[in-house]
Amino acid sequence: MVVETNKRRRSRKQMLPRVAEIVLFLFAAFCIVILVTQDFHLVTSFLFSPFALFLLVVIFVEYLMIKSGDRSRLYLIELERMRKRDQEHIAMTRRALEEIERCLPQTGDPSVSTGESSPQSADDKTRECLQRVENILRSGGKE
Repeated sequence: MVVETNKRRRSRKQMLPRVAEIVLFLFAAFCIVILVTQDFHLVTSFLFSPFALFLLVVIFVEYLMIKSGDRSRLYLIELERMRKRDQEHIAMTRRALEEIERCLPQTGDPSVSTGESSPQSADDKTRECLQRVENILRSGGKE
């Protein structure tokens, strides 16, 4: 999934023009407008008119709205990833706890209360239990 995201990000960056390209495009458009109208002062007076300023403000506000929408979407995606990771962690912890509870000696077990089991077999059971818990934790709870 990370590879796909990086590919999309690279392709999106390649599609978007750079700042220098935008400036060059605007300069070319300015020159074309001057050539068409044949009046430099008319074009510059329009560029510095209140209408042009209002248009720039509207474009800037629109840009901020689009940018904040993209940012909100990214935050929601990241929040969903964190929730999923937390749920996986909780499930893994529950499995490990269940395994530990299964390994603990039961109070009603006659071999534990009378002491008939050898210390070696108890030690082997403990190692086996610890190994199973480690396997659960290492696998990330994906069993």
